[in-house]
Amino acid sequence: MPSTGTVERAYVTGESATNLGRVSAVLFHPSEPRAVGVQIDPGPLLHLFERRPRFALLEQIEIGEGVRLAADKLPRDDAGERVLGYSWEDTVVWRGMPVHSADGGYVGSLFEAIFDGMTGGVTGIRISTGVVGDAAVGRLEVDGSLVRGFDGAAVVVTPGFADIEASGGAAKRVAGGVAAARVHGERIAKTTLRAGAAAADAVGRSLESGVGRKAIDKLKSLMDEE
Repeated sequence: MPSTGTVERAYVTGESATNLGRVSAVLFHPSEPRAVGVQIDPGPLLHLFERRPRFALLEQIEIGEGVRLAADKLPRDDAGERVLGYSWEDTVVWRGMPVHSADGGYVGSLFEAIFDGMTGGVTGIRISTGVVGDAAVGRLEVDGSLVRGFDGAAVVVTPGFADIEASGGAAKRVAGGVAAARVHGERIAKTTLRAGAAAADAVGRSLESGVGRKAIDKLKSLMDEE
């Protein structure tokens, strides 16, 4: 399935393979968990004059290795707005948005959203907890059934944290740190483990249970072994 990571920056071609620009953002419904269209940067006219972004509905494009528009020119903004029933200005770019639990707790920032290329429905999201957290625990993966949508300030997920899995895995990452430490010295070992523990603790506090807490337990067991 397409995702914000694979669609954004993709080239847009017209019906006769005309280059129409590049996707600069995937746009989501103002509140519901579904993509509704894309923002297209047509590039400067004659390589000199900047042109404003244009917009295309999800139903107007075909997503494959790139993005194909069923026309040889970009659509008018007002045509898409009539179909949507609201302005393109009301749509939301989810990438980089904060992610909160339903009770308001901070989980991280949205790294990537995966969605159905036909309906736009969100089938999953990946959450970043920061550089250190991603390295220690991995990005958190949330099934689309747990994603409520956008509340005006953040993407909201239901507190089904038992269903959240890390893409990296703290145990694997930290075990590598322990192995390196045995070669390079005890001081490096303790630094690596404490950094990982701090990251996992931060994730554990935000999730209250689940992957962050499991990461802490594994980190502590590894530190005890040392």
